[in-house]
Amino acid sequence: MPMPRKLPSVITGTLYLSAAGVITRFMGFLYKIWLGNLIGPEELGIYQLVFPAFAICLSICGAPFQTAVSKFTAEYQEHHPKKAGCYLKLSLFLSLTLAFLCAGFLMLFREQVAAYFLLNNRCTRLLPYIAFSIPLSAVHNCVTGWYYGQKKTVIPAAANLIEQGTRILFVFFLLHTSLEFTVTQVVWALAVGELTSALVTSVSCFFCSHKQKSVNSHHAPISQRKILLEILFLIWPLIANRLVMSVLQSVESIMIPSRLILYGYSESTALSMYGALTGMALSFIMFPTAFTGSFSLMLLPDIARACAENRTSYIQKASRLSLGTTFLMGCIFSTIFFLLGEPLGELCFPGTLAGTYIRSLSWLCPFLYLNNVLTSILHGMGMTALTFK
Repeated sequence: MPMPRKLPSVITGTLYLSAAGVITRFMGFLYKIWLGNLIGPEELGIYQLVFPAFAICLSICGAPFQTAVSKFTAEYQEHHPKKAGCYLKLSLFLSLTLAFLCAGFLMLFREQVAAYFLLNNRCTRLLPYIAFSIPLSAVHNCVTGWYYGQKKTVIPAAANLIEQGTRILFVFFLLHTSLEFTVTQVVWALAVGELTSALVTSVSCFFCSHKQKSVNSHHAPISQRKILLEILFLIWPLIANRLVMSVLQSVESIMIPSRLILYGYSESTALSMYGALTGMALSFIMFPTAFTGSFSLMLLPDIARACAENRTSYIQKASRLSLGTTFLMGCIFSTIFFLLGEPLGELCFPGTLAGTYIRSLSWLCPFLYLNNVLTSILHGMGMTALTFK
C-alpha cells in the first residue's frame, strides 16, 4: 500500500525544525559553557533554580494550548480555515488570561515563592523577569501551534533561532557596558529572547492569517461557545497533566540543593553541584531531543488529521515507524553518553562533576525520547485524559 501523500510534509517539517533545533541547541551549548565559565556553577545553579516556577506557569498557560491549537488547526484549516482561526483566537484569549494571572502572582508573592517554594531567597530578584516572560511565552506557544497544525515550520524554526541569538547577543552587549554582570542579567536576556520570538511569530501570523481571510470561502456561522467548550474539554487534562508533572519535577529539582545542604555541603557547593547536573549534564542528555521533539511536533497534527479521516492503518504504521526509529536513536545516544560522557564533560566543563552525571544519566535516553513521541501520538488522537492518567 503506498504511503499517504501527507507523509512528506511531516518529513520536510521535521527537517526544518530539526535543523533549527540542532543549531539552537548548539548555540545553547556554547551559551551554557560560556555562562558556566562566566558566572560560575553556583550562579548557574541559581539561574536553573528559578525555572521550576517558570515551568509550572507555562504548564498552565503555554504548552497545553500549543497542543490544542495544533490539533484543531490540523483538523479544520484545510476545509474551514475561519473556524481554525477562531480556535486560535479563543486559545490566545484563554492562554493570556491565565498567563497574566500567573505573572501577577509571581510579582506579588515573589518573596514567598522564593523562600517557601524555591527554598532560596536569592531567587527573589529574578522572579519579576520570569513573570514578564510568561505572557510572551504564552503568545509564542499558541501561534507556533497554529503553524504546526498547518505543517508550516519555517516561521517557528526561525523564531527559535532568533530567540536564542537575541539572548546571546544581549548578554554580549551587557558584558560590554558598565553594568556588573550577574545572574540577574542572564534572566534579563531570557525575557528579551521571549519578547523577540513572540513579536516574530505574532507579526508573521497576522500577515499570514490576513492573507488567508481574503481567499476564504463562505461557511456556516461559527458557534464560539461550542468552540470554547471543545478547547476547554481538550485542554483541562493537558493542563492537569503538565501541572502535576511540573510540580513533581519542580519539587524534585528544588529538593536537590536543599538535601545536599542538609547532608552537610555548604550552600555554595550544593548550588554548584545542582548547576553541574541541570545546567551542564542535562544539556548533553537532552540535546538529541532537537530531533525527537521536532518530529513529535509534526507527528501530532498528522495523526490528528488521520484520526479525523478514520485512517486507522496509517496511524498504526506511522506509530510503529516513529517508535522504532526513536528507540534505536535513544539506544545509540545512550551508548555514546555512557562511553564518552566523562571525557565530554571534562572537555566542555573542566573541573566539575558534569562528566560523571552525563554517564550516570545516559541510560535514560531511550525512555526520555520515546516519551515525546508517545505523547504526541496520543494527543493527536485526542486522548489527553489518558496521558494525564
